[in-house]
Amino acid sequence: MRIFYNYYKKASKHFHCAFSIILLSLFAALTLYFCMNTQFYMSGDASKGTLIIAKKRILAEAAILAAAVFLFFFRRKIAHFTNIHGRKLTAVLMVLTPFFTFASMYIITHGTPKNFNSLALTPLIFVCNIIIISMILLFFLVLTNSMRLASALCHLVCLIFCIADHYICVFRGNPILASDIASLGTALDVAGNYSFKLNFQIVLMLQYGLVFIYLFYCLGPSRLFAGRKRLIFSVLSTVVLLFFVRSFFMTDYLKKIGLNLNGFKPSVTYHRYGGILTFVYSFHAIRIDKPQDYSPGEIESLCAEYPSDSAKDTDAIPNIIVIIDEAFSDPGVIADLKASEDYLPFWHSIQNDYIHGYTYASVLGGSTANTEFEVLTGNSTVIIPKNCIAFQVYFKDKMPSLVSNCADMGYQELTAIHPFSAKNYNRPNVYSFLGFETYLHNKNFPKDVQRLRQYISDMAVIDMIIDRYEKAKTGSDDPFFIYSMTMQNHGSYGRKFDNLQNTITLPEYPDEKAEQYVNLIKHTDEAFEKLITYFSQVEEPTVILLLGDHQPALPEDFLKDITNGQYSKWSTEDMMKQFAIPFLLWSNYDLPVKEYEKTSMNYLQSILMDSCNLPMTGYQKYLLALSEKIPAITANGYWGADGIFYDPEDTTSPYYEDLAQYKRILYNNIIDYKNRPDSFYELAD
Repeated sequence: MRIFYNYYKKASKHFHCAFSIILLSLFAALTLYFCMNTQFYMSGDASKGTLIIAKKRILAEAAILAAAVFLFFFRRKIAHFTNIHGRKLTAVLMVLTPFFTFASMYIITHGTPKNFNSLALTPLIFVCNIIIISMILLFFLVLTNSMRLASALCHLVCLIFCIADHYICVFRGNPILASDIASLGTALDVAGNYSFKLNFQIVLMLQYGLVFIYLFYCLGPSRLFAGRKRLIFSVLSTVVLLFFVRSFFMTDYLKKIGLNLNGFKPSVTYHRYGGILTFVYSFHAIRIDKPQDYSPGEIESLCAEYPSDSAKDTDAIPNIIVIIDEAFSDPGVIADLKASEDYLPFWHSIQNDYIHGYTYASVLGGSTANTEFEVLTGNSTVIIPKNCIAFQVYFKDKMPSLVSNCADMGYQELTAIHPFSAKNYNRPNVYSFLGFETYLHNKNFPKDVQRLRQYISDMAVIDMIIDRYEKAKTGSDDPFFIYSMTMQNHGSYGRKFDNLQNTITLPEYPDEKAEQYVNLIKHTDEAFEKLITYFSQVEEPTVILLLGDHQPALPEDFLKDITNGQYSKWSTEDMMKQFAIPFLLWSNYDLPVKEYEKTSMNYLQSILMDSCNLPMTGYQKYLLALSEKIPAITANGYWGADGIFYDPEDTTSPYYEDLAQYKRILYNNIIDYKNRPDSFYELAD
């Protein structure tokens, strides 16, 4: 036993030594990083002679350095002192942990850029944050039975979450919400294209966190309870934790006490409540409650009012190609960029000769799959919680779609193409549920495929579509249907690549990210030109629906510049400019030209079917009728036929009941799918 005891003492000594070295090295690296980034402690413009020292930041850094030096050189005296008072000091520090942790998180959160005025911290928000952090601490106390380890883990976990939340909010404009849990794999896949730069707040709070953890280390071991007392504590704590989870996560308690999530702009809630309270609140917001007056019988009655056409009721069926292009948009809808040359010359040259206009998305800078969902199913995400991905949360079984309807009409191919990771957004399952027979992803492209930056180019996707068409037509004369969700233009736009040159510049509004973006969509424009040039020479009637999934997340400073500072003062309706996406319904035969000033993603398949004089389901007919009253509807709001923009919950709107009926249909189609009347959503035999 003596041998084992001596071995334990040596191992423990080595561990403590290694732990100290690791903490010291991390602290030194952060200090060096601070010194190397002069913008952390200097402000103004050196060229104009206005550069001054940021005294508060220098003092904050000096204070944390002094604390670190004191702890390191006097750790033995502290350890000696704590032989007598260590347990009491540890207990006091543990009780203060939620407050220290909240202070760190608050500082990091308010170091995140925003385009609105600062929001005051209320006592209610403060108390709710402290309760949540205290419950995390209690969980680790039950798990470790150590005041020192539980406090350190609580602070570390909260700090890591807060930093991750900061970057998510910077990259896409919205914080982490409960619905993002299912999208973690997708987020990790694209994370490599983003630039992670530490700001002053993060550097300082990481240094503070290391000192905080080292202080606990100096205080020595601090077991909480032993034997029977630990069992009683664990049982009581578990009861408290379960009550907390039920109240904060599974009921609308937070809403009842006066908190609310800003669904249109969650970043406002993030800056006011803090990331962790916003995240917890969003668990309740992910639920879709049954609409008032919902009845499957109402949907059944619509079958008589909007009877579905027969799938065989047509003489000429055109080939259909649908392309939703990643982050494709025309930023000119926000303001004139005054670019050195036209970034969409082909698009601008032909759009007025075909069916075209602006379709409004429900998402910005991300959540691509929700646009796919709206286009392919005709279902709006207006009833789906903000940032919740329908593909991941609400797809449990087959769902009628543009694809399944084309299958009923006898289309061949029925292929979906996405030139990136196959698993993202649950696409393998969802595409199958929608009726696709084949799913091609990045591994189905040649190894030497053309890329722009690290993503497979739109031109390579166009080549695959043409190749699939030619092969399909060698074996059958049946009409051809193919769909692609591209990847080329995916954010971020900060890194430089050898295979992408910025030939287009923005002389009056120079911004590297914005310039990279307009050069990317110029390549998309060239790819579209190749596709349309090819099919203009095809004898078979063909229609091509082209659109983007959402606008890119461009820097807020750039948006302020091009709008002469008005961006930060925009109303909710003004903000909708960021959700406007150009679309084009091209054909190689004479379809009547029509311009849509405003429509939305959920209407596009009905516009496609109606324009091509193809058989329509009762649901598609209903959507066309609804579009006469509500021309454009998104998760953020809608425009009525009177030209006024309304909030989805505005009960004074003259279209409130029309929207309410649509929500009941959406609930039936998405949630209560077992009571879905097929004769309304599908073509007749």
